[in-house]
Amino acid sequence: MTKAAACHNGLPSAYLQKLNRQKRAPYGFLGIFFLLSMVPFICRNDYYVHVMIAIFYTVIYTSTYRFILRTGQFHFGAHAFIGIGAYASVLLVTRAGWSFWAAMPAAGIIAAVCALIVGFPILRLKGIYFAIITWGLGDTLRFVYMRFKNPFGGALGIFSIPGPNPITIPGVGVIDFSQKSHYYILALALMMLTLYVLYRLERSRIGLVFGAIREGDQLARAIGINIMNYKVLAFAVCSGLAAMGGSFYAHYTYYISPQDFTVLLTIYLAIYTVVGGQDSYFGAIVGTVVLSLAGEIFAGYSHYQLIMYSTFMIVVLLFLPQGLVSFPRYIARLFVGNSANEVKGKGNESALT
Repeated sequence: MTKAAACHNGLPSAYLQKLNRQKRAPYGFLGIFFLLSMVPFICRNDYYVHVMIAIFYTVIYTSTYRFILRTGQFHFGAHAFIGIGAYASVLLVTRAGWSFWAAMPAAGIIAAVCALIVGFPILRLKGIYFAIITWGLGDTLRFVYMRFKNPFGGALGIFSIPGPNPITIPGVGVIDFSQKSHYYILALALMMLTLYVLYRLERSRIGLVFGAIREGDQLARAIGINIMNYKVLAFAVCSGLAAMGGSFYAHYTYYISPQDFTVLLTIYLAIYTVVGGQDSYFGAIVGTVVLSLAGEIFAGYSHYQLIMYSTFMIVVLLFLPQGLVSFPRYIARLFVGNSANEVKGKGNESALT
């Protein structure tokens, strides 16, 4: 290939291919959205629709959790910001009289601001120290929710949370959220929006900086990168997006309590991320889908769910260190290896004859 064929207007072909992928990305996300939006019309079983809804908001939690891990911070307080989003949205709707459509983004902003406030002091810590601090933050907030019955409902939580306000869509009609299919579309739209934002961040210059910080923050600082600003940016953006997922959860289930936002939620997110493959953009999605479906299959053994998940994680790490997303490559290597051995064997036989 000539240099002229490899370049266009002075730009390398690899860079042009990357630009083309980024330009096509919105169409890909829209295509997946419309494809998945057909599910509730094909499958009218409310149980299966509910399972899909739970997977959608869990993917929001897991993908944002994974993105923070990309900055090299072992986050153990994701449940804190999910809870902030849920409680903030509920209080804005029930106490301040806000519409759900205003309360949900406002809850995300509130969580992002909280992440900014606590981010600058605690993100100076790393490893187990950061994990303990964020764990303590989550449990402190849970104690506050349990201690103050007004306005947080105390240990019993908040009941009779109103659903989203009805909306009118031209050509579709009024959506009053009286059916699970309505919640399904909303959860799907929120998940796709979150995944698209994270995709653009990860594929941008900012994403490259996050990768550099994860590989070696001292080296990144040495070449002039303000690692604190980038870490706080990732922490705030992901906390805000996770909080919007928490807002949806509260108005979907009509009830929240402090027990919904314990450290066990963050442990599950960590397992989903590791099992799926934390180095891959799709790892959090694959891990969440596979383990959520496995949890439904073994729903009768809910008391042993964490044990089953942990065992599954150990098995995956032993045989697929890069997570479930590497399984197709693992199978391909097996076939390629077998084919190579067969060719080598035939070559040896022909040499002997």
